[in-house]
Amino acid sequence: GLPILGYLPFLDRHQPHLTLTKLSKTYGSIYGLGMGNIYAVVLSDHKLVRDAFAKEVFAGRAPLYLTHGIMHGNGIICAEGALWKDQRKQVSAWLKSFGMTKHSVSRDKLEKRIAVGVYELLENVEKATGSATDLTHMLTHSIGNVVNEIIFGFKFPPGDKTWHWFRQIQEEGCHEMGVAGIVNFLPFVRFFSSSTQKTIETLVRGQAQTHRLYASIVARRRKMLGLEMPKEAEYALHKNLFDEHPDGYIKCVKYSKHVSNTEEHFFDPNILIASDDECVLDNFLKEQKRRFENNDEAARFMTDEQLMYLLADMFGAGLDTTSVTLAWFLLYMALYPEEQELVRKEIISACPKDDDIDGSRLPYLMAAICETQRIRSIVPVGIPHGCLQDTYLGNYKIPKGAMVIPLQWAIHMDPDVWENPEEFKPSRFIAADGSLLKPQEFIPFQTGKRMCPGDELSRMLSCGLVARLFRRRRIRLASPAPSADQMQGTVGVTLAPPVVQYYCDAV
Repeated sequence: GLPILGYLPFLDRHQPHLTLTKLSKTYGSIYGLGMGNIYAVVLSDHKLVRDAFAKEVFAGRAPLYLTHGIMHGNGIICAEGALWKDQRKQVSAWLKSFGMTKHSVSRDKLEKRIAVGVYELLENVEKATGSATDLTHMLTHSIGNVVNEIIFGFKFPPGDKTWHWFRQIQEEGCHEMGVAGIVNFLPFVRFFSSSTQKTIETLVRGQAQTHRLYASIVARRRKMLGLEMPKEAEYALHKNLFDEHPDGYIKCVKYSKHVSNTEEHFFDPNILIASDDECVLDNFLKEQKRRFENNDEAARFMTDEQLMYLLADMFGAGLDTTSVTLAWFLLYMALYPEEQELVRKEIISACPKDDDIDGSRLPYLMAAICETQRIRSIVPVGIPHGCLQDTYLGNYKIPKGAMVIPLQWAIHMDPDVWENPEEFKPSRFIAADGSLLKPQEFIPFQTGKRMCPGDELSRMLSCGLVARLFRRRRIRLASPAPSADQMQGTVGVTLAPPVVQYYCDAV
């Protein structure tokens, strides 16, 4: 690498995981390199990743500027230490109580909540019969409303302007986070690059707009629960938020690239469709009340500011990873119609009715989803961790403050583990007895102490949606098949597939 810059000039900005994978073939399954002012340790062996991430010393957040400068170490993804431990424990317990476990009565209830969202998708597909369809967009809307209900206890009505505005902000943020990548490693660049400054402004503005929307949703949910906000929990930035409109509505601003040209509308939280089922927000608000009333020392982890970041983390993780996984899955099903037929036949045979949908009885469907997550890792460089103290990993010394990268792309595309890794082959996840096989080398949700707590929800959403869709429809491309370059995907926060149109044929 070069002084100050390190290896950054040699990284493929659009496909950094490919550069890092190439280096792993030269330097081995663990190597270090300078990336601006950060020392990065890259792991491309699943055993090393599992060993490292099982240890407390590697449970820190990645030392990235955007993590500290924009997220302020709040939420759950960018938190560490006592805050992260507390919130992780709470979120995991809440999700399990909703039914995100292998077997429970509450799981059946959660399956029904998912089914309601799926039927919205099926209705939209029905209306588009015979026409080229943006199936991915429909899918994102339906999954989004399921996630909204589980996290916020509300969902948006069909065609709602604010929901569309909110999704645009989320998509813009994911894109700009990828564009702003160099600032993570060279924070001083923001002082010299006007385009980088605009990107950071876009991220900060989008975050503020998102938090304002969340605040109005939180206020309505509090009212439903008959709760008051503890004065000590108040978020200073939102102190006069509800004074913008006589009815307390929130102003939603859609910025264009030309700041002088903006669109505004007011959001009335009363148009949201409320759910009586348990949600993450309810649990947070009740725990917040309990801690502040009892003068619990841990009340400092339950402020409204922390709540805004937590909701954003959970919504983004719940929606983006699942929708991107399914977008890739549908594309591979259209490109490999023989595999689609195997999946469809299994669904029709094992689950003849919608009420019978059960992933444990659909090993080939689950194998096809696993193969999608392998061949196109949704987060190809993984979610990096931070090293909290000087330590060793095997015979290698890892310094405090190092960023540890679990290079999922290299692990999932290793030809020594996966025969012909560029071939889409779901059968590699099927055991000799026909059951679902989960090789140790397969880590789509990572592993260890910071492993994604919503992995079971993602599986339930994916299975429930695909099984019900494929029972009724065959999908095929309505646009030209993507080129080999397009099939490499576009890197942002996640690895997004090329945009295509589908025909959804009735069967």
